[in-house]
Amino acid sequence: MSAQGAPNPITPPPISGARLARNASAMMAAQLLTWAMAFLVAIFQPRILGPLAIGQLSIALSIWMIAGVLITFGMDTHLTKAIAREPHRTGVLVGTSLIVRIGLWVISCLVVFGYDLLAGSADPTQIALIWIIGLMTLFATLSGGLIAALNGLEQVHYVSLVTVVSKLALTVLSLSLLFAGFDVIWIGWANVLAALVALLGDAFFLFRQHRPRWSFDLAAARSMLLDSKQYLVTALTLMVYQQIDRLFIALFASTEAVGWYGTAVNLFGTLMFFPVAIGTVIFPTFTRRFAAGQDYLSQAARPIFNIMVVLSMPIGLGLLALAEPITLLLYGDAFRPTGAVLAVLGLVLICTYLNTVLSQLLIAAERTAILNTIMIVATVATLPLDFFLVPWTDRAFGNGALGGALAYTITELGILIAAIKALPKGTFGAQNWRTGLLSGLAGLGMAGSIWWLRTSPFFFLAVPLGAVVYIGLALVLRALPNNDMALVKEALVKVLEKIPFVRRKLTAVQPEG
Repeated sequence: MSAQGAPNPITPPPISGARLARNASAMMAAQLLTWAMAFLVAIFQPRILGPLAIGQLSIALSIWMIAGVLITFGMDTHLTKAIAREPHRTGVLVGTSLIVRIGLWVISCLVVFGYDLLAGSADPTQIALIWIIGLMTLFATLSGGLIAALNGLEQVHYVSLVTVVSKLALTVLSLSLLFAGFDVIWIGWANVLAALVALLGDAFFLFRQHRPRWSFDLAAARSMLLDSKQYLVTALTLMVYQQIDRLFIALFASTEAVGWYGTAVNLFGTLMFFPVAIGTVIFPTFTRRFAAGQDYLSQAARPIFNIMVVLSMPIGLGLLALAEPITLLLYGDAFRPTGAVLAVLGLVLICTYLNTVLSQLLIAAERTAILNTIMIVATVATLPLDFFLVPWTDRAFGNGALGGALAYTITELGILIAAIKALPKGTFGAQNWRTGLLSGLAGLGMAGSIWWLRTSPFFFLAVPLGAVVYIGLALVLRALPNNDMALVKEALVKVLEKIPFVRRKLTAVQPEG
């Protein structure tokens, strides 16, 4: 099929809840395990270290996360696609990529050194953390190349295993250091060790099949960078967009405010495993559907969008309602300003869940350039928004982190609107807007029903109460169309069947043939 969606003689099969569950279950299991471990660290690390240390760590991570994208240079996506097409070239491609990454890391070190001189920071802890996280970034970017190769070889199970092991190492070591009274510098070294564990694990599984060829070919390296640059734009824009708020907060407010903001964003990030897992699994389906024709893409996009809307509303609005008591329970009074930030991020979460699916749709529909443009505009818009909102909220509320969250909300909403308009005409229909409206009404009803529990010592009862109210209202309003509801039920049954106890029960009640 052409980019215009000409019909294909091969009609793709309908979306299968069983297939969706099967493909997502392994990734979701790994996501759940890493989420649980990240959640533990997200709870105890801020409470023990305090806002200042968390702010210092957040600043160091933000600097090197942006640099890490430049070091990777979009090569991960290129590697996955190239190795999937020509697996016999794995050794050459991986070896070239790793050598290029080491060279780009050295250049990044020089740039970060210049940034340190310009920033004029006299805080020895901050400077030390920046260079410790720089070493972690070297290991992480090298590991990223190996992961890309394993993905291209369709050996994602190895990637999931190594991810869980490295995250476990980070969690155990970080918590042990925290409870033993070690400072944030040691937490930085724990991140280095975890990245090294991931690098060694990925190397073990890849290199036993395909040994890298370390001879450096300048022409091959140049070709790889040229082929990867289209993916660099997307990745770099997204990373700058996600991290620039923290640097503005550090500049116009305080390091403590960066700690408040970073703590809220980290907790917010633990709630993102649902859209990431679903988006990753459904992307090949979107790609095949677009190749078969626009109608087929719409048939796949509409139910997934509806499901994501119905899923995001209770999580986002529930977070909005309960952010302050959750923050005080987890982190104590020193992080009280984090509550307001987390409440605003509840609204961001709804947009982000939907934007995750929309970005996959745009890429599948060969509209990556449009997506890049949208992200570039959003990133540019973040600069004046942060420039105005961070100092204003710092003066008005003593919480510059709130300005970063408000800027994030405005840009995410703008991305949502622009991405919907950029999709091929007819991708979504009236049923999608109906689902969005009714899910929003159910979510508001849920938030209203639990709001009074915010100041109650029994506020934890708000979660089961909110779930019952939301599900009840969504069913009464018939927010999810019948076909989409059947897809959800099929997927849930297939996931439950993977649990041994449930599988035995289901087998016991099935009639004999």
